[in-house]
Amino acid sequence: MKKVILALLSALALSMPLTAGAADFIRLDGASYDTMWQKGKTIKKHGSLENPMHYGVEMRHGTLGSNQVVLVTPYTAGLYISSTENLRLLDVPADFKDSLLQNQDILFIAPAYVPVHHLISWSMETKGSGRAEHLALVKEGKRIYPRYTVNPAVDSLLPHSHFVRYFGFTRQEILDVPYEVRYVNGEGDLISFKVDEKDLEELIREEKNFKA
Repeated sequence: MKKVILALLSALALSMPLTAGAADFIRLDGASYDTMWQKGKTIKKHGSLENPMHYGVEMRHGTLGSNQVVLVTPYTAGLYISSTENLRLLDVPADFKDSLLQNQDILFIAPAYVPVHHLISWSMETKGSGRAEHLALVKEGKRIYPRYTVNPAVDSLLPHSHFVRYFGFTRQEILDVPYEVRYVNGEGDLISFKVDEKDLEELIREEKNFKA
């Protein structure tokens, strides 16, 4: 009887949608941090070292170069910093592990902007600074504004090229789909895209398979 019950429970678990734990982004502890850090040392970099796709999961799909948007989580940030520590000449402080583990309830939407004509040669004709401005989540007609900045110890090791800017939201705000992400890019253009349950599941899945 015990074996039958266990088999039924296993079948039920397989048939259910994402559980509360599985439907969340990765939460690191001491042991999983160490595993993540060692994994980072095995990752070979390709292309630009500070391409947004190396330190966050793609949030706005179908964009290369201009108006890229990624979601940066403690896991993607830690894996990226580990994998680029030597290549980017990083001086990782002794307390970095504690800093990352103690700041896991805030996730960052990071728009980056490289105008197409800048990919070939730098032009001073750009209309703005290049950095994204005034980002918000729009949910049920109400705007949710970012209220958090990156912990200084982590921020000093994350990229700041490609005009990237980090907008911090609580984990719950990011998980509470559906909503629309809206922001003004560095040239004054309004960029918007929707995030629904399917998008969220893909983000969570991509984070678990993240290669930095």
